[in-house]
Amino acid sequence: MKRSNKGRKILWPLLFFTAGFLLYGGYEPDAYIVVLDPGHGGRDLLPKSVYGDKYDPLLGEYRDHFRPGAQNKGLIESEEVYSIAEKTYKILELTHSSEGQKEFEQILKKYSKNIGNINWENQKPIKVYISRIPGYSKEYLSKKTDINAPYRLYDFPDIYTGEMQKGTISRINALNPHLVVSLHLTAGRKEKNGAIASVITPGYDTYKMALDYVRTKNVSKRQKIRRKFFASPYANWMVSNDSRTHFQWFLCDAWIYFTGYWSKKDGLSADKRKFRGYRHNMMQWIYADKEDWVETAKKHPPNSPYSFDLLNFTPEGPFWEREKDIPERWRRTEGEEGYGGDNLYASQELLRYIRNGMIVNKVNSKKTAPKILNPYLSTWSVPTYLNAISAYLELGFLDNSYDRERLVNHKQVYAEALAVGIYSLVYSLQQDSGSKDELLPKGKPINFEKYENYNEENYFKKVTSPIY
Repeated sequence: MKRSNKGRKILWPLLFFTAGFLLYGGYEPDAYIVVLDPGHGGRDLLPKSVYGDKYDPLLGEYRDHFRPGAQNKGLIESEEVYSIAEKTYKILELTHSSEGQKEFEQILKKYSKNIGNINWENQKPIKVYISRIPGYSKEYLSKKTDINAPYRLYDFPDIYTGEMQKGTISRINALNPHLVVSLHLTAGRKEKNGAIASVITPGYDTYKMALDYVRTKNVSKRQKIRRKFFASPYANWMVSNDSRTHFQWFLCDAWIYFTGYWSKKDGLSADKRKFRGYRHNMMQWIYADKEDWVETAKKHPPNSPYSFDLLNFTPEGPFWEREKDIPERWRRTEGEEGYGGDNLYASQELLRYIRNGMIVNKVNSKKTAPKILNPYLSTWSVPTYLNAISAYLELGFLDNSYDRERLVNHKQVYAEALAVGIYSLVYSLQQDSGSKDELLPKGKPINFEKYENYNEENYFKKVTSPIY
């Protein structure tokens, strides 16, 4: 009989002191590690030099204001998604006790008639963490502490000592998770019954199209690359604003991915006013460049990974070797959906479970259940820099009445569907073989073992550098 979850508190990722609070947790090596990652949580405060985000060690400053997430008519993204993450955690914790397992099996039966007899004793447990504490408290302002400390993605200096602290990405990677489920909300999309969507970033080979585009001056070759891009699944690249086309935004994001700089509108040269940092060096992991990289990067030497110009940029170093390697192709390029890798499959599968959850719990009919949109494509940090399968989800639109009603009244359904979907991604949940409904979950698990046994190394555990 496994331990009971009765009276247990939620365990957060690591021993982590900052701004007067504590995150704590343990680690079970013989388990599937899952991290629930509710987005945002802090506040956009002045001065940016203290409360900003995306700290760049090259310039020694924050490169952006802190982005607190969406808000609409009293609903706050960071609070809503944290509540869903907390409920999902509690449902998955049922799998750790005999009594809870029976309750969890009853939940599974709503989503599949084919669960059979689960041999819990022979299954590795699913160990769950939440990536951050709940949202900020007003008392932090009176104490003049750094209220954004628990919520930044990238590493940052302590407000008093200047010592570097781990951001969310570093803390998550240090857990060596198999699966990370990031939860977000957004606004601005007009869908009759509300909608849900995945957020993904492609692999190295897709970005390399931009590299090839810049490096050739042959007009016909550039046209060929454009045609290749628009024939790919990534043609609907995210448009941040109307100042650029899909292809121009793709080029801009590729410049950020390779050099840290935005490109100018034509996509052929760097906009040196807009530097986002060498992001793979803004966290603690084995793929960061050597400690003396800052002095080299300040000179931006040609024919190096720190060149201003893609014409003589060289993708060399541990991060770029990672990007070109096979596991990243599995994670971000190939996969069950035909593109997007295991990241997209995990994301879409969880969305299918959410949609199905609204139906089986009689919140919606098939006609009124939320629409699954095409993925949002850009150079997102979380799907890129986590050494785990990254399911990054937009759970709804705060300015849509249907989504708002679901979020206010049916958080438990989101949580239940996510918990069932996570279980299915780990162990499989067989679906009705006679169904032709493409919006139903596929029930196919992710092959985590191929990552664990790649080239005689464990992809998930390799990420943590021994120097930390």
